[in-house]
Amino acid sequence: MAKSPLERQIESQMKQAKQLADKKRREDEKRAREQKRMEQKAIVRDRASSIVNGQPLVEGFRIMDKTSEEILRCLLECDSLRNSHVNFSDDIFPSYVQMSIGVELEKLIQYGMIGGLLSFGNGGMLDLLPPAFSYFEDKQAALDRQDKREKERQQSIINYGNLVFGNVSGSTLTVDNSIHQIEQAIDEKGGEDKEELHELLDEVKELIENIQLSRAIPKQKKLFEKISNHMEKHGWFYGAVVQLLGTAALGLIGG
Repeated sequence: MAKSPLERQIESQMKQAKQLADKKRREDEKRAREQKRMEQKAIVRDRASSIVNGQPLVEGFRIMDKTSEEILRCLLECDSLRNSHVNFSDDIFPSYVQMSIGVELEKLIQYGMIGGLLSFGNGGMLDLLPPAFSYFEDKQAALDRQDKREKERQQSIINYGNLVFGNVSGSTLTVDNSIHQIEQAIDEKGGEDKEELHELLDEVKELIENIQLSRAIPKQKKLFEKISNHMEKHGWFYGAVVQLLGTAALGLIGG
């Protein structure tokens, strides 16, 4: 029996409603998948960022963590490396990173070593950026500069610039004379830190007075930290203050 126009209309409306419902369901599922994918990417990005930002800066150069260095070596030594482009499979990387390759590659992106990453299946493709090819040489150069600066800083502490106090144990200089020489040096060499160095010296003078009065050496952690903050820029000041305190301590022992 043929369907009436009303039945056909109802059937068409029901079919249309089902199609709309199916379309909405597919769109909702697609949005859910995209949302989950974005959340997973954010988790990977945040995890990588926490590692990258925790790595030390040496002479302005970011030293990568050991795992990232190993991943970079693998990419640099990959047989498929052509100019800067690499087609890779996950098995070129060590077994201990097989479950976290996404994080490792994200770290290299944040370190500025790779770009154009496209992952698929058990591999992917990417481009090595210029810093990747010179990373290990640049790292060693930064470490060498740091070592040189540290040696120069230590030497400046030993030499105290133009301040000559002689041997502490055999010095005949009084504490007052030493303080006077340090004050002169601050005026000559303190630069923009002159006022702060004078304030620190005043704190040191107060500490020495307390030592002389109490016949004991109190702990002054905050003062030591403030003095140490000037170790690199004003090594002469750090060294002079250390020797000054040593002179006061020897006076206490000899007294």
